[in-house]
Amino acid sequence: MQNQQTLAHQSLAQLLQLCQSLKPPSPASSMVFNGTVEVETNHHRWHLVFRQGDLSFIDEPDYLINTLMGKLKSLRQGFPELQKISDRSPRPELYQVLANLLQGENVALAQALRAATQENLLAIFLEPEFNLTLQPEPQLAQLPLPSTPLDELVKATDRTANQWRTLLHVRHPFQKVALLDAEDPIANVPLFASVTNGKFRISEIADRFGQDISRTAIKLDRLAEKRTIAILPLPTRPPQVIPSESFKTKQRIFIVDDSPILLKQLASLIESWGYEVSITSNATTAIAQMIPQQPAIIFLDLNMPGTNGFELIKQIRRQPELNLTPLVMITAENNVANSFRAKWANCRFLAKPKATTDTAEFRSQLRSLLRELAPLPTDTLV
Repeated sequence: MQNQQTLAHQSLAQLLQLCQSLKPPSPASSMVFNGTVEVETNHHRWHLVFRQGDLSFIDEPDYLINTLMGKLKSLRQGFPELQKISDRSPRPELYQVLANLLQGENVALAQALRAATQENLLAIFLEPEFNLTLQPEPQLAQLPLPSTPLDELVKATDRTANQWRTLLHVRHPFQKVALLDAEDPIANVPLFASVTNGKFRISEIADRFGQDISRTAIKLDRLAEKRTIAILPLPTRPPQVIPSESFKTKQRIFIVDDSPILLKQLASLIESWGYEVSITSNATTAIAQMIPQQPAIIFLDLNMPGTNGFELIKQIRRQPELNLTPLVMITAENNVANSFRAKWANCRFLAKPKATTDTAEFRSQLRSLLRELAPLPTDTLV
């Protein structure tokens, strides 16, 4: 995906902090997040779909539709309209179709979507580490999708995850199960035998039996303790290969700052790493210069004469040509308030060095941002 903001978070607490910061500071705030947060681990990948700062649902690519069909079947509900959608469909189209189906007061579909979201959130809770990618998608604001405050789901999921962590063999709802002891009486139950062939997730087994997933996990854990079944480890996802054509030979960086010295130094450093750089100290005319250049990243100062950095962010986001461009706020005022305001504005935050001893850290953070947001085909950032 292009125009992403990748965040190297590796703990559940950081995931929750990020997601909760997507909620605006007040209902009247214009800095509300509409888009997806991609959570990626060594085993799985999810898209947390946010609308107006609240979580609409969690999409597991390649599995969402199959998961919903399984949930509906466990509810003894048929849904032929859903069978017309493929998990391979482009996400904007798929989300639009889901929104249309939910508009028909399809209670069963809404219940299945909520159950799938809770299940996926549990799976994320049980992952030891992950990376996040923030993808603004303003068009989601127009879709009539359900939305739930994240903290309501977190409380319930946290209790469930703590229960799962006490199990001896079951570690994750997406683990699969293989039968070990064909002589055990339970192996003669046709349904049980059909789902313990190493092809079905624990979550799918729960749907097949029409059971709560935690109850299913506890039963399977006991059977694994008796060596009746084996709980298989999660498979490792192959590394994602980024096609070479997705890299631009040249990436343009745009910098807005009222300090001529900083502009010159920052531009010189970034250019030495192989980028093209445009600069301006005039915030009033900055947007008119940005639009035809279509920069890969925009760096902007927080405090400039006559223009507040956050006001400039609002103006940039109103431009169709720039509303998805990654923004990085650079400021000498490195404090918690500005850091959270940057998150609410869907920006990255980079603190200016206050002393020569801070230069190496600033250089390292800048290098990481460029690699994440605007990679080059030949990485010369050394």
